[in-house]
Amino acid sequence: MRDDAAITGGRRPGGPRIGVRTAVRSTAALTAVAVLAACGGGGGGVPDDVRGDVAFVGVAAEATHDDAMAAASVRLAARLLDLGEEGTDVVVSPASLQLALALLREGASGRAAEAIDAVAGLGGSEAVAHLRAALAAHDGDLDDLDRDEPPPTPLLHVADAAFVQEGVEPAPGFLERIARYHDAGAHAVDFGGGTAGPVLDAWVAKETGGLLTKSPLTPTPDTLLVLMNAVTFGARWATPFPGEGTWDGAFLRADGTEVQVPLMRGSARVPYVEGHGWYAVELPYTDGFAMRLVLRDGGWPTADTWADAHARLDAAGRVELEVVLPRWETDTTLDLLPALEDLGLGSLLTPGDLDGVLPDAFVGGMAQGATITVAEKGTVAAAVTSVAIAGAAPGDVVVEVRFDRPFEYQVVHEDTGLVLFAGRVADPS
Repeated sequence: MRDDAAITGGRRPGGPRIGVRTAVRSTAALTAVAVLAACGGGGGGVPDDVRGDVAFVGVAAEATHDDAMAAASVRLAARLLDLGEEGTDVVVSPASLQLALALLREGASGRAAEAIDAVAGLGGSEAVAHLRAALAAHDGDLDDLDRDEPPPTPLLHVADAAFVQEGVEPAPGFLERIARYHDAGAHAVDFGGGTAGPVLDAWVAKETGGLLTKSPLTPTPDTLLVLMNAVTFGARWATPFPGEGTWDGAFLRADGTEVQVPLMRGSARVPYVEGHGWYAVELPYTDGFAMRLVLRDGGWPTADTWADAHARLDAAGRVELEVVLPRWETDTTLDLLPALEDLGLGSLLTPGDLDGVLPDAFVGGMAQGATITVAEKGTVAAAVTSVAIAGAAPGDVVVEVRFDRPFEYQVVHEDTGLVLFAGRVADPS
């Protein structure tokens, strides 16, 4: 059964509704956007990309581990999971939020730029382009993505886009920069006419292979610009769980009650480590990706626990394990606005440092939707982050490791350390 964390309405403290503009819209139209608007962009499909001939500068190269980016992913995972409803399963994508913030960084300055750099940990534009190119090495056909049949070769699809209100001119160079360094398309829409919602939904469905079909953020008629990132993943376990090994067994909830759920059992030589009151396992996929799981006594793992687990697993040898793990499928939609202040991103909520996006711009809304399916053959997952902008215009011993009580997991791109997805399993029934 899927667990759904409902999105809550957000307001900037003392400010307007999400996406409400507070200054007069620029009357000068971005030429390409104006041309597209004249051609008609309604109808619910994704309008043509108007980025023109700006080329993506990312060059495919061998991915390298980035300690700052990986540490930022781990910190964001902990903060995002804490936004979920207690006692329910939650799935989030630190990577999607990091990449969405990187889009916004192209128009940020001052405190906002410093805050995004500290939180996202991605470095400058060239570093982001390098990361995007490295991740693109795993891109594939989303039409082949099936929750029940994960692809034999891992698939990782990343997409970025900007949706601009017809007649609004973003700051000079902003759309060009997100095209050049993020391979982001730009599309003209009519937020005021009520036709933009289906367009955003169509983009989400296209870029997640239909795993998600709705934008996590509903634009208001006063929205001027929406930035979106999508991360879609599918992979088979290097050692699948045999279907005949699955049985209905007891999963102990945090409140002490039990629920019967399908429990998978499989044997593999994999990294395994123990800490004070916790243990962690790495379950590899077929190439370049892994799921890391941590079960901690007496509560959820902290960001420090996860950092310790990652460091130990990186150095761990492989041991023969009998792994007991539930099947689960989780959907989550979260309002990220309440987390911005705690993350040190409060400067995004007021005008001043985002003029490189739009005059007097501020973040009026931010939300993320994510889904994951984990079963005997592997994992399929997708996430979309939306940002609404308002403004003016050890040995060979067989060990049994049981994840039959609440635990956390992270899906990691091993070469870079980027945490693609993170989640909590509190009640997989």
